[in-house]
Amino acid sequence: MPELGHHATVTIEATTDAVLLREAAAHGLTRSMLRGASWSPVSRGLYQRYELAGQELQRLRTIGRVLPATAAWSHYTGARLMSLWLPPLPAGLPRFATVLPATTRPECDGLYVARSRARWFEPVYGPGVATLPAPLLLGQLAEDLALIDLVVAIDRALHQGWCTPQQISDAAMPYQRGVGRLRGGLALCDGRSESAYETVLRAFHRMCGFSVTPQYKVQDSQGRVVARSDLRIDGTTRLPEYDGGEHRRRDRHHDDLRREKTLARLGMDRYGYTADEILLTSDRLLRDAEEACGLSHEPRRLRRWLVEARRSSLLPEGWRLLHERLRRFDNCRTRPHPRPEPR
Repeated sequence: MPELGHHATVTIEATTDAVLLREAAAHGLTRSMLRGASWSPVSRGLYQRYELAGQELQRLRTIGRVLPATAAWSHYTGARLMSLWLPPLPAGLPRFATVLPATTRPECDGLYVARSRARWFEPVYGPGVATLPAPLLLGQLAEDLALIDLVVAIDRALHQGWCTPQQISDAAMPYQRGVGRLRGGLALCDGRSESAYETVLRAFHRMCGFSVTPQYKVQDSQGRVVARSDLRIDGTTRLPEYDGGEHRRRDRHHDDLRREKTLARLGMDRYGYTADEILLTSDRLLRDAEEACGLSHEPRRLRRWLVEARRSSLLPEGWRLLHERLRRFDNCRTRPHPRPEPR
């Protein structure tokens, strides 16, 4: 997706790919034609060519025609447009948009429109769609996401350059839902993270009380950078890393073996962990970190992590809780439109 980094004024022109019923005659279309097999109803009085119905970006452009010119895609819709790291979401969620205060909220099948809480905003524009600025969007996500899920989303926004921690903090309103979670997430975030589970691994160590440096550069005796590690436990030679499925590819595996030998020759200890190890054997990870720091085992260090991990979508209990919270949008979910049979 093209970057959403610049501000501009964008108007979606009327086209024959999407037509409002009141404009149909100007395009040589009749009501019966719009109700035929070639067109798909998007909402009351708004139709889109059937072959484009499965293209999400085109559908957003189409639905955007019933929104005020100053509206912006927000919540989970905006987060997807910005390619933020999100937990698995329930099927059928509506598309989300936000309008300025005192603006009329249009009704549309499968669309949830919120008014910005006494806050004016300038939308960020991309390929024909406007998105809520990342600091405000992350504040919306904080209403539903658990702390770890929220930190993952914030890390992605920071890594992509959509905003800074200070901008997120400045945009937060004192009494908005989830503001405490948002501020807690900011204390754990770091824009250097390059994957969602790298963020999770870093959050684990920090919640257990270990100071870590993300994207640590390993140098040889000549001062040349020979490797970069997901994390380094500060003051130690331990390099915890997340190992995803791509590490088992033949070419990647050979590269990993060469890299591990290079690190070993420099006296660095690489410890790779899978997602299951991080989530299901956290006591073993704690013992590894304690060993690296020369500490005796203290199970109490795990308490905060265990509480937050259970609340997050990473584990089944937290995933179910998230889906329960999102049920408040059920009345806005998309209702299927039957496709007319060709005549």
